[in-house]
Amino acid sequence: MARTISKEGLEQKIEKVQSAIAKNREQYDRLTAELEELHNKQKAIQNEELLKAIAESTRSYEEILRFIQGTGEEETGKE
Repeated sequence: MARTISKEGLEQKIEKVQSAIAKNREQYDRLTAELEELHNKQKAIQNEELLKAIAESTRSYEEILRFIQGTGEEETGKE
């Protein structure tokens, strides 16, 4: 047999669920912002590492750029 619920009881449950959703949305937004900040920091570290590797490389800027872009001339005659 189906249980009946009063109008007031139903409204209280609706408010409780809406409140929980709002809290979860705030937590989601906060965590999303934190994740974006962490990704930005990670990218900055990677950029620093890349610049350091380029500066310490024996290759020229043009050689490195060709390699990264994948437009370097391939050696022929290799078996």
